[in-house]
Amino acid sequence: MNFPGPGLIDPVLKAAISADLASLFGDTEAARYSITVSSPTGRTVDDAAGTVAITSDDDTVDALRAEVTLAEIQAAAGGLQRGDIRYHVRAATLSTVPSLSSVVVDGGTRHRVISVSQDPLGLLWTLTARRIP
Repeated sequence: MNFPGPGLIDPVLKAAISADLASLFGDTEAARYSITVSSPTGRTVDDAAGTVAITSDDDTVDALRAEVTLAEIQAAAGGLQRGDIRYHVRAATLSTVPSLSSVVVDGGTRHRVISVSQDPLGLLWTLTARRIP
């Protein structure tokens, strides 16, 4: 499906939707979780020392979290596993675009991002992640 891009909806309506999302993520009764999304931003190679230092941008944000369902696992034909988690994060709260190189830290447990998508309005990132053993 092709979307027309920035002109998809009226800017006033987009702002209203964004405000509603901010309200949802701020709702104390919503099942939201504080997570850290760590996205690599570069690396430095020190040939003399034989080391590589990875730099990353770490954002601690509120997220809506849910395990993928059995039906999703079956439909994915091996792409998803039990225990994979889907995080929904407001785009405005991340300072770096997440990628398949990103890591989510949730309650001290690290998860590797296996899928990244953004809604057509650019307001919400969906990160599907798998626990790092």
